[in-house]
Amino acid sequence: MSERMVEAIVDRAHVGLDALERTVERLGAVRGTASSPDGRVTARVDGSGALEGLELAEPIGGTDPRELAAVILATVHEAARRAAVARVSAMDDLRAALAASDCGPVTAGDRPVTR
Repeated sequence: MSERMVEAIVDRAHVGLDALERTVERLGAVRGTASSPDGRVTARVDGSGALEGLELAEPIGGTDPRELAAVILATVHEAARRAAVARVSAMDDLRAALAASDCGPVTAGDRPVTR
């Protein structure tokens, strides 16, 4: 294998590693936030969709508990959906970066010698 081929392989590996590191950083920062249409409920989830925060506007008293539960669930679900969209976007960007860095095999007449 020629030095040029090795350099090309190493360069592609560096591009892929950089893309992977950016993606890991982005995924670590993913959060989803949503508020109910009436603004009474705001939910915040982490990148995996786990609830990190739930805020209820004052006053909540007098609200039917089942209605409030449904609003909370819908709001948390929307926050998780937004986090999922951000995760998918990060992974799509990673796929695109890796595909762009893979220019195919470096051949240009340099092939390993087989005996």
